[in-house]
Amino acid sequence: MHVLDTLKERGFLAQITFEEALYEQLAKEPTAFYIGFDPTAVSLHFGHFIPILAMAHMQKAGHIPIALIGGGTARIGDPSGRTDLRRMMDDKTVEHHIAGIKGQIGRFIDFGDNKALAANNEDWLMNLNYIDFIREIGVHFSVNRMIAAECYKQRMEQGLTFLEFNYMVMQAYDFLELYRRHNCLLQMGGDDQWSNMLAGADLIRRMERKQAYACTFNLLMNSEGQKMGKTARGALWLDAEL
Repeated sequence: MHVLDTLKERGFLAQITFEEALYEQLAKEPTAFYIGFDPTAVSLHFGHFIPILAMAHMQKAGHIPIALIGGGTARIGDPSGRTDLRRMMDDKTVEHHIAGIKGQIGRFIDFGDNKALAANNEDWLMNLNYIDFIREIGVHFSVNRMIAAECYKQRMEQGLTFLEFNYMVMQAYDFLELYRRHNCLLQMGGDDQWSNMLAGADLIRRMERKQAYACTFNLLMNSEGQKMGKTARGALWLDAEL
């Protein structure tokens, strides 16, 4: 069975870009793909168990997972589905969270013999030259399209900060960097990341003239019908101590 059919059968998948072409790509050769985890808490929660299991299914099918820890983007904060600005974390807190999350992912994904990769976007985000970055990358983003994106809607009602507005550009740049470094052709993640993921695939198309793909998973909701989040009340943690 094709791995996408496996994920569909289990009810994981929400949206896929260029579905027929992605089926062909995954059937043709081992393909590097990534899922991002921002270290906004010391532990992942049960909502992350869906993408982690998807990574395990993809790896079992012969593909190469890249677990991207958002050491850089965590310092900005993802505005997706938020009504308020995320709490800013200092460097020590971020590093502590990264250590906890890496250990959890390693329980489900085999990182031996280059079967999977771990990356941290602070490696390329922290030392960017702002002028060079907005000249090279920012020119490819339409502000009109960005402010219409689903990931910004709730924050727009309360007042979206310029800090948060950068998040989509940062995540898109992650995809571009992982393509350049590891020939990563697919980003997977929660359905609230759809707009950000489309931006990354489009950036690769514009800058590298290469087809890239995005695939989202259905979100796990809490009893109030809200997305389970690391910084929201009521998360069911993967850390047994929590």
